[in-house]
Amino acid sequence: MLIFFLLDFHWSQLLQPQWYINNGGLWFILFTVFAETGLFAGFFLPGDSLLFVSGIYSHDLVKTSLGIHNAGPFLDLMMLGVLISAAGILGNYVGYWFGRKSGPFLFQRKDTFLFKKKYLFTGKGIL
Repeated sequence: MLIFFLLDFHWSQLLQPQWYINNGGLWFILFTVFAETGLFAGFFLPGDSLLFVSGIYSHDLVKTSLGIHNAGPFLDLMMLGVLISAAGILGNYVGYWFGRKSGPFLFQRKDTFLFKKKYLFTGKGIL
């Protein structure tokens, strides 16, 4: 299956929203929202523009990804909103958990060229 996908792929398809919809677009959108809210390196992803386009294509996304064909435009948009909200909330929980686990490590770390312990204390509202 992956081989057929790669044989049919062209880089110009990445600029077409319909390509994302046909190739698991809902899962890509959910991962993008999750990564933007919960992962450290997710800040560069195109979340706002992706959410705008997913609202436009909400019927096609729900139909192709979830297999629900006759839900209606309002219900499609509501299902999409609930799933995106759940991905954002789950990403927020994962980001909080990661910060809680790795945060104390930063206060015990020695100063290096890129990391200075005094920067932890000089931020606004921090300690």
